[in-house]
Amino acid sequence: MGRCVLIGVFDSGVGGLSVVKQLLKAFNSDIIYLGDTARLPYGTKSKETVLKYSIQNAEFLMRFNVDAIVVACNTASSVAIDVLKKKFNLPVFGVIEPAAKLAAKFEKVCVIGTTSTIQSNAYPKKIAKYNKGCRVTQRACPLFVPLVEEGWIYDDITYEVAKRYLYDLECDALILGCTHYPLLREIIQRVMGVGVSLIDSGEALVKGLKDFKDLFEGSGRLNCYTTDSEEKFAKLGSMFLGKQFNGVKLVDLG
Repeated sequence: MGRCVLIGVFDSGVGGLSVVKQLLKAFNSDIIYLGDTARLPYGTKSKETVLKYSIQNAEFLMRFNVDAIVVACNTASSVAIDVLKKKFNLPVFGVIEPAAKLAAKFEKVCVIGTTSTIQSNAYPKKIAKYNKGCRVTQRACPLFVPLVEEGWIYDDITYEVAKRYLYDLECDALILGCTHYPLLREIIQRVMGVGVSLIDSGEALVKGLKDFKDLFEGSGRLNCYTTDSEEKFAKLGSMFLGKQFNGVKLVDLG
């Protein structure tokens, strides 16, 4: 029997485990996950720095002979996908295009994300590829990530911050353009109203991978690596995966 197909996934931190959760749910994938927590957030870094980090992350995953790489980070997806596809001889998937493809079905779309993701204009460009008539509004929401990492997911403070960011946005669909944001889905939906469809980039990615089903099906094995505290990673990671897990290993990317 040949070896199992192995998927490498990386993010700037634990947020990418929201994408892993979707991969496990849909395909029971075998996954090597790298959370570059020592160098987060990527959202405030320059394009050159994010590209450098993304290449280093991919090189680490390649040590495990992965069969494909998923860039779970929206910021890295916005600047590094094309370079990674050229540099590494294997399939590379990002989270932006699948979400943009879903969003293009609507007339008015809002995108919320980190400062870097918004400044890249990656979502509007991809949406226009599928629907040039779609009207796209963007809003950077940098405080959402630290609020999630503090565990203040249902806190009144988080609700007030969400209102401040989102109160004037008018749209048919809103893209959660950061892997942390799905944990705030309930509060964001409350602010935006039930008539606005929320698009989770992880869910959109899985829907877009239906043609690659054979590549992603597995036994559900998950091994996690982090560049900073294993304890903090495991604590936060359980929120994103919706379950406790052990065996996080510390790695130095140099």
